[in-house]
Amino acid sequence: MSIVGNSMGVGRSGTDRHKTMMRIRNYRWIYVMLVPVLLYFAVFKYAPMYGIVIAFKNYNVFKGITGSPWVGLAVFRKIFANSNFWHSIRNTFVLNLLTLAVSFPLTITVSLMINEVANRYFKKVVQSILYLPHFISWVVVASIVVNMFSQNGGTINLMIQKLGGSSVPFLSSNGWWIFTYVASNIWKEIGWGTIIYLAALTGVDESLYEAAYLDGATRFQRLIYVTLPSIKSVIVVMLILQISKMMTIGLDAPLLLGNKKVMEVSEVISTYTYRMGIEQAKYSESTAIGLFQSVVNVVILAAADRFAKAIGEDGIL
Repeated sequence: MSIVGNSMGVGRSGTDRHKTMMRIRNYRWIYVMLVPVLLYFAVFKYAPMYGIVIAFKNYNVFKGITGSPWVGLAVFRKIFANSNFWHSIRNTFVLNLLTLAVSFPLTITVSLMINEVANRYFKKVVQSILYLPHFISWVVVASIVVNMFSQNGGTINLMIQKLGGSSVPFLSSNGWWIFTYVASNIWKEIGWGTIIYLAALTGVDESLYEAAYLDGATRFQRLIYVTLPSIKSVIVVMLILQISKMMTIGLDAPLLLGNKKVMEVSEVISTYTYRMGIEQAKYSESTAIGLFQSVVNVVILAAADRFAKAIGEDGIL
């Protein structure tokens, strides 16, 4: 009996291998097209990860990575003892949290509004206008923001003064600078953020709307009781992904919009790493900060995913 079972097992495994080879043969050109992508990730994503060891060494440019002496966790102890490091982390969390609190519900709202537009051509025009700022460089956006919000000669302040008010220090006051930063980020990225939600909205079953209409539901009620529940899983996934980036913030916006007057709120983890690694040539410290940042992001991602599953939603892990 065992001999028969073993022979059947061998035969089944041989059949599975044959099916696998046949699949590979049938889809060989798809696998060929994957080769450049795999090479890209191998060369530009995974190979540079060897440089992480710099965080555990007293890195010397002339000795290189292999020639620099090991120091263990001494670099991490050094950066953790620096108050400026924790100050930049606090600012990173504050700016990311405020941006998320405003942009996340606003992006969903804009997506729902666009989805309700009946005229197809008008809808495309609105989408194109909303997408456009995403493709504009932060250098250009920062120039626009400075010209609009500058206290002396800025467009908005000139309008305020003409209306009888006093100029507002949008770029030189801590509170107003945070407002300007969040507003400019939302203006630049809100259109791009609607793409996922609009794609999800196209998959909502039309029969649900028809059933709700026959039951006497108004347009707003159909929106609340049909549309939102239908894209709830997408909303949860997007929220988890956004929360996982709490320790990550782009260098361009804080660096270009910030100035010495608002360093207390504009110095974030990316600008702090830039000044330490590029301006001061402290490569070990900047690498250690980047590694710490990545580990914290992974921990936050896992925690957010677990919380989502705990309340009955589908996670991403």
